[in-house]
Parts: sequence; structure tokens; C-alpha cells
Amino acid sequence: MEPDAQPARPGVVQRAFEIAKSGTVADVDALNAQLAAEGYENCTQSLAGRSLQLQLVRMILESGAR
Repeated sequence: MEPDAQPARPGVVQRAFEIAKSGTVADVDALNAQLAAEGYENCTQSLAGRSLQLQLVRMILESGAR
């Protein structure tokens, strides 16, 4: 890796999983807002699948976020 090269930014789904597990968001709407604040575009559409939504909700609940 070149000294000035920045590491690749994770994809929107990977970053959503990281945020959901972090305990910093209380629900999927807050997660989408965090992704948007980080510069991710089309977050709602990217995370729209029912299975993915359920995974994210489960992760958020397991993280103990309030």
C-alpha cells in the first residue's frame, strides 16, 4: 500500500452491521441517519430488504442500545 493511500471504505451494508453492533443507534432510522451523516448515499434503498432489516433490528437490540 502506498503511504498516502487510504484504506477502502466499507460498503453500506458492512458499515450498517458495524453501526448496528456498536450500541450507538436505537433503531434502523437512526442507523440510516448515521450512514447518511458519514456520506453514504441511498442508505434506505440499500437496506430495504426484509431479511436485512430484521438482521439489523436484532443486532441493534442485542447491542443494548437505548
